[in-house]
Amino acid sequence: MRLTAFVTCAFLMLFPLPVSAGEAILMPGTSWSIEPPAGFSLTRDPIAMFLHPAKAVLMIAQTPISPLKLSDLGSIGSIQGEGNNIARLEETRELTVAGRHALLFKAYMTVRNAKMISILIEGENSNAMVVVVVPAVAEGQVDMAAVEAVMLTAVEQKQTIEQRADALPYRLDDLAGMRISDIQVGAVAVVTDGPSSDMGKAIDQPFATIFVSDADGQGSLDAERDGEVVRQRILQEYPGADFLGTTMRDTSKGRVLEITYTRAHKDSGKTLGGVAWLRVDGSKGVLMIAQYPLKGGYYDRLASIRDGVSVK
Repeated sequence: MRLTAFVTCAFLMLFPLPVSAGEAILMPGTSWSIEPPAGFSLTRDPIAMFLHPAKAVLMIAQTPISPLKLSDLGSIGSIQGEGNNIARLEETRELTVAGRHALLFKAYMTVRNAKMISILIEGENSNAMVVVVVPAVAEGQVDMAAVEAVMLTAVEQKQTIEQRADALPYRLDDLAGMRISDIQVGAVAVVTDGPSSDMGKAIDQPFATIFVSDADGQGSLDAERDGEVVRQRILQEYPGADFLGTTMRDTSKGRVLEITYTRAHKDSGKTLGGVAWLRVDGSKGVLMIAQYPLKGGYYDRLASIRDGVSVK
């Protein structure tokens, strides 16, 4: 039930698009549609989600197909997650959604002081994690029973990775011979070179994760200020990463902040290389975080992908 730090910036999203309750909408960047709850609006910046004025959110994370087991959710009362997403598990049960096996769990997010409901659905070609987070201050403004009911309207739609990529808020104009292996929460592309899409296990392949978000009116980068932000972002994913250097580079897309690092793979102990790049593109910030085998010589190819990201 871990949600990445990038997902949790959902509480700060702007520019929602009105939607009609009761009308199924394909969640951009995913293969799943859902009927949005009344009072929620669709936003795609920086992730695809439905947002309530009281900052409650509904989002869908698509994952590879795999069997779902109730026992994998943990025991009632157990504490799960990391950082701001630590939560106490309060309820779990099995159910069926549109004829598909599903699991439901409810939890209280202790740091965020929010209720979370999640339904995991085992689809035909992928799994879905439908998540609703309602801050305590919003509980009186959100009909929790109605929200839970619309979560059961999630249905898998047949979509290729190319069709899903068309819904990204940016284009990948140069993949340098690599491929898009996954799109997370509708807007975060994962690129790799190799047969596996499992970033956690395929450590002999390079992987790059690409994010685009609002730049908060920031027109230029500061190595000290923004470098610390990016380093903290890397540490959220890879605790114990060893940072090698922070520098500014001139590229075809303008000035780019570059941070290099290494980290030990938690299962094998093997040392992996890494590089993160951040640049400002108009009103957007483009962040790319890559990992790769130390002897692979992937830097130039990854830099080509970096320079091929164009904000729509």
